[in-house]
Amino acid sequence: METRHENYPMSITELMELESEYSVKAYILIKADPREIPSIMLALSTFEGVRTADVVTGPYDIIVFAEVKNQDELGRLVINKIHSLEGVKEALTCVVVRI
Repeated sequence: METRHENYPMSITELMELESEYSVKAYILIKADPREIPSIMLALSTFEGVRTADVVTGPYDIIVFAEVKNQDELGRLVINKIHSLEGVKEALTCVVVRI
């Protein structure tokens, strides 16, 4: 493949080559009961698609970065797994987009 100049946008071919099997990426911001944060973090570490999970300060308690194959998998991760954890009060999903 030719080297591309940094100032030029990527071609569709280059973008497609960058695609991995995980095409949907999202940040999931969680509000949680502080007493349940350790058990939530433990559970998150077992979920397929969760790449990182960090306890943070501010309006949310935990920020998760997830990579999954499609939107259906993201929905199952958030609705069936994360929302079902004891102590999770709210989960806001922010899907990564390319502009």
